[in-house]
Order: sequence, then C-alpha cells, then structure tokens
Amino acid sequence: MMRFRHNIQGSAAPLALLFTLVSMSFTVAYLKNSFSQAAMEKYRYAEWRALYSAEAGLNDIGVVYLPYITSDTLILPEGVRYGKDENEKPIGMYKDIACSTKLIPNSTRKEYIAYSTGIADYISPSGTNVSVERRVYTTMIPQGFEEFMYFTDEEKPVGPGNTGVVNFGSGDQLEGKVHTNGNMTFSNYGCPEFGGEVNITHEAIEQYGDAINWGACDEDIFEDSEGNSVLDTVSQIIFPPDNSAQIAKSNATRTFEADQKLFRVGQKDTLIMTEIHFADGGYYATQWWYNIPPIGNPGAEFSFTWVSPESYPATSIALSEPGGARFGVPGSFEPGVGYDAGWLIVASTDLNGVAVDNTIFENGHQVTIENGDGSVAGSFTVINALPFGETVAISFTDLVILNPPNPPPADFGFSIGETITVTNIDAPTGLDESVEWNNMRYYHNHYGNDFEYCKAGDIQHFDFDYWTAGGPSCDIFTCPQPIYDSDYVFMGRTFFPRGNIPQVIYVQGGQVLVRGIVDGQYTIVTDDYTEYRRHDDPDIIDRVWGNIWLIDDVVYADSYPNGEVVHPQNGGSNHVLGLIAGGSVIVANTKPNGARGRQYGAHIKINAAILAMNGGFLSHYWQNTLQNYHDWNDGLQYGVIADGRGGHRNNYRQASQSGIYDDDDDIRGTIYLWGSVVQFQRGYIKRNYPGPYNVSPGVGYDKQYHYDWNLRLKPPPYFPDLQSSNNTVILKMASYGEARGQFQD
Repeated sequence: MMRFRHNIQGSAAPLALLFTLVSMSFTVAYLKNSFSQAAMEKYRYAEWRALYSAEAGLNDIGVVYLPYITSDTLILPEGVRYGKDENEKPIGMYKDIACSTKLIPNSTRKEYIAYSTGIADYISPSGTNVSVERRVYTTMIPQGFEEFMYFTDEEKPVGPGNTGVVNFGSGDQLEGKVHTNGNMTFSNYGCPEFGGEVNITHEAIEQYGDAINWGACDEDIFEDSEGNSVLDTVSQIIFPPDNSAQIAKSNATRTFEADQKLFRVGQKDTLIMTEIHFADGGYYATQWWYNIPPIGNPGAEFSFTWVSPESYPATSIALSEPGGARFGVPGSFEPGVGYDAGWLIVASTDLNGVAVDNTIFENGHQVTIENGDGSVAGSFTVINALPFGETVAISFTDLVILNPPNPPPADFGFSIGETITVTNIDAPTGLDESVEWNNMRYYHNHYGNDFEYCKAGDIQHFDFDYWTAGGPSCDIFTCPQPIYDSDYVFMGRTFFPRGNIPQVIYVQGGQVLVRGIVDGQYTIVTDDYTEYRRHDDPDIIDRVWGNIWLIDDVVYADSYPNGEVVHPQNGGSNHVLGLIAGGSVIVANTKPNGARGRQYGAHIKINAAILAMNGGFLSHYWQNTLQNYHDWNDGLQYGVIADGRGGHRNNYRQASQSGIYDDDDDIRGTIYLWGSVVQFQRGYIKRNYPGPYNVSPGVGYDKQYHYDWNLRLKPPPYFPDLQSSNNTVILKMASYGEARGQFQD
C-alpha cells in the first residue's frame, strides 16, 4: 500500500507539467493571434485613411485644377495634411497631385487625367512607425456643344423681316438636351414637346425673372412620362467659346483660300465661292469667283499673256497672239534701272474675252500691272492710249517696279507665257448696266449707299453669276458641266480623298456650298466674316459672312434611306460631320430643297452637328415665289423681307423677264435632321401669318429634328468644348479607380 501510494504520487508530477505546458501553448498562441489581429486592424484602418486622403486630394485639388492646365503639372509634392480623426489627429496626407492631358484614341478631343497620392501613418504594436500609401486617379473628358440637340445663346430671331419675337409652339418636338442662355418663350396657340433635359440659366433668371414666358403652357410641359421634371437650372455657358473655331482652323487638314483676290494693289476686289461635294471615299471641291453688286462700270481689270520677243517683231507693234501683252521696244529689264519702256502694247480683247476700250485710259490715270502671285508688279502713269491695228497702245511715264529684289537679278521681270493683270485704278465709276440686279438694295439691307457693314442677320446670297452660267436649261444638279467649266471657275473641280484620319476643311475668307453623301469624319469651318471693298466704290468696306449653304441633302453613307442615322444601340454610324459657320448655316433655295413650292423636289435630309457662331440655322425664305412677298420693299413695317430674285431662280430667268410666282405657297417640304443645332440666335425656318409674311401656308419648311446619339461617342473633329463663365473647359467624369503603380494608368 505504501509502495502503491508512492507510485501514484510519482506519476502525477509529469502529468501536471504536461497540462501546464499545453496551457501555456494555448496562451502564447492566443496572445500571438491577438497581437497580429491588432496590427492588421491598424494596417487596414491606415489603408482606408490613405484612400480617403488620396480621394480628398483628387476632389480638392485635382479636378479643380484640371480645367486650367495647359501642360503636365505636379501639385503639392510636399503634401498637405487632411482632416481630423476622433482624437483630433490628421486622417492622413495627400500629395503629388499629377494633372495631364492626352488625345483620346481615334479622336481629336483631349482626355484630362488627375492622380493623387494619400498617405496615412500608424504605430505598430511593436512600436514601429508604419506609413501606408494609396494612389487614385480620375479621367475626365470635355463636354462639347455636340451634346445638345438644341442650343441658343439668345432666344431671339435672326434673319430678314425680323419681328423680334420667336417662340416654341405646337408641333415642335425636341428630342435630346435643350439649353438656352436667354429667355425661353412659349406660344399662345400651342405647346412644344421635350424629350430630354431642358436647361435655363441662373443668369437668365436674374435678368428676366423666371426666364420663361409661358404663353398657353405651364410647368406640365417639363414633366416626363413618370411625372418627373426635366427642367434644370444651370450656370451660363459661354458662346461662342474662346478660340473655338480657331482650334479647328489651326488643325485644318486642308485649307481652301477664298480671299486671294482681295485688297490687291491697284485692283478691285473679287470674292470666291467654294463648293464641298461629299462622295464615296472623299469629296470634290470647286471654287468660282464672283462680285457682290453694285458692280462698277466700265470694267477696268484685264488679263493677258506675257508674250515672247519672237511673236513681237521689232518692225511692228502688232501682237500675233490673242490676249497677249508686252512692253514696247526694246522693253528689256536693266538691273538697277528697271524696264526700258515707254509703251504697253495689249491685245484689243483680253483672255476672258473682255474688250479693251482705249478710252478708259486717260492722261494722268494710274495703272498697275502684276503677275499671278504678285511677285512682279509695277505701276505707271498714263499719257495717252490709242487703238493700233488689233492692239491698244498705251504710252506712259513714271514706271515703278514695286518691291523688287535688292539687287534685282538680270532676268527679273515677267516670264514669257505667264498671266499678268492690267488694272486702271482710276477708271470711271458708275454701275454696269449689263449686270443683273445691279442695285445695292437687292444685295444689302443696311438701307443706303453708306459705310454700314452688312450684319450676320441681313440678306445673304450664294447664287451669283457663276450659278446661272448654264443658262435657263441647265443647273448644277441636272447638267453641271457648263457651271464647272464656266469662265467664273477659280479652282476647277478636284477630288480629295478622305485619308485615314479625321478631316478638318477650312474655307478661309469666304462662303461654302455643301451637299453629298459623307464617307468619313469631317468638320467644315469658316471665318466669321471677310471684309472687302465695294466694287462700285473701293472706299466703302463691307462684309461677307462665312455662311455654310446646304444646297441638297447631306447624309452619312450608312444612314437609312429616310436620312435616319444608325443608333449606337444598333451599331452606330461610322461617319460624322460638323459644320462650324462663322455666320449662319442656311438651307438654300434650290430645286432639290423644294424651291417653287416643291415643283422639282421636296424636303432636305441633314446629318450633321450644326454650329452658327454669329447667326443661326435658318431657311433661305427671303428668296421666294410668293405673290406680293418676293420683292424688295423698304416701306414695310418689318423692313426688307426679300431679295427680289425668287421668281428668277430654279429655273433661271433673266432679270428682264417677269418672274413666276405661286400665290401664297412656297412651302418647300420638311427638314429631316438627325444631329445637333447650336446657334447664336434662333433662325427662322418658316415664315407665315402673323408677321411680315401675312400669308398661309407661307414660305419655308416644317421641322422634324432628332438628336444623333452617336455624337456623344464620336464628336466631329475639333468641335468646340463647352466653357464656363470663367472661360475654363467644362469637364465630365469618364472613369475613376485606384492606381496600383506610382503613375500607372
């Protein structure tokens, strides 16, 4: 028993030790786990604090600076502490706010990018200082004017016969986003329908009260199908934005110069019209010269070919080449002296078939002579001019070579066979009676022979003599060659392929005619206006506005037959067209567009984002065939309402013939538009009762406007960005995320 009891006591000690060891293991494991969990909790908390700090830097600094940057910018490299926790200690720090821009792939629009780094510190359970970093980014893209279905800077009308009032009424259906910086007015006879967001501005409310004249309507017109209001109040959007058109011009793929015949020394000004005709694989371009009446009489500008000595024998002063010209014998150029000449011998008919009347060259008249690019030019004073056989011999004195090289080379002067222009700048003034409609009132409505400029809302024109060169049986649509081959051609019809990049077509110093099937991505842009000297009086400076004239359908190659653009949900369109007019975008009075009350055609289909910088989007209603409303009239309450030529166009009829007018109906059909309309002021599309055209149904078009939803995904090349009242670009978020690397996209 004693031994037994001894044995039992001897076995208990190791067992107790074992239990102690096991218990200690559990305790250590527990303590270790507790220690690790506490560290992990501190780390996770620091991660969230770093993330919040990074996001704060993005919101406080990054997105604020993005609209202002012009180059890559790093802000706050030293960092700024952010916020306070429950212990009044900083939540963290944000630093290295990196802002930059880059072109969006397959686009001409910039993407704005901002990165922000957040830092949070903590002390580990072991007493170590630990710093946690997280980096976030956002990408933003500009909002563009193409996002609006309808935008006006002022809800005021633009166009001849202006009543000063325009409104939204019955039958107006606006699909997409609508914005005006001005005062919105509704009709007393019916209300429009809005199919998207409608914006008025805080500034308009401050100026006009509620910025809405309700007419027969009320707030119900702004409710969607679920009863929610689509009306919103926003800040004013600057129109036109700074350098908006200039950015497009400076990135032009091709420039067509239309101001090459303006302000030449000693020559009268001549304007140039450009046509862009879209087709498969590119577009055709043509240019014609024209003059805006009143045109002075007689003609004082002549074109000749500078002839060779062999065709001008010393024994005779007769020229053997028609349209030729040469200085008299010897007529050679002596360096440092100039031409040894006292006579200019010219053919009696110039290269354009214009007869050279010696009587317009009188003693004391100043005459200029220059080649095509102006590199060689001179002037002299006339002594006398005499017919001499088949030529006109002009004796002169005081020959001066303008801006010669220093020193002039021995062969300096006119080259054999080049075209030169001879101009008598002192030729008698007066109106050329052979020119149709040669009266200021048919082409200008600033009411007198004065120095006032034509305005963007005045009577505008496109159909000058070049347009009627085919005669009464031809026009540019049915038999175009007589027009494309006429004497008015400045640049012959030329095809330009679309290339593999978005195209910007810049028409410098003139107007442009547009039509065709658009195959590619294009923007057409013009200058605001071009100044020129009046032909009848060069001392008077006037303006021709940079209008874009739509002379026929303008549709995408993949649009439906009715002109509808393929919706993005159905694959979208591969094409886009932007029209940036310095003046107005005008639906021209042409046969395909429904002229003469739809006798030869009807309607017009338009696929484009339209922007009229100083005018509006309007129809060519002032050239019409209404009975009693087709002629110029300065005694009407609303001033000039027509250009007088409506009955003489489509088909062409001479001014000496009576026009053909169609009672009260010159309704040309419907404008079917899938795109966007942005304008300085609201252009008239239809004119009828009540107003200056007190007839029904009147003149112009009905409207079916639809937004092209592709424009939000594929804006036209270099179409202007929106700008706020502080002239910064208005951005919208495109993406947000965490950057895993230091500057990882």
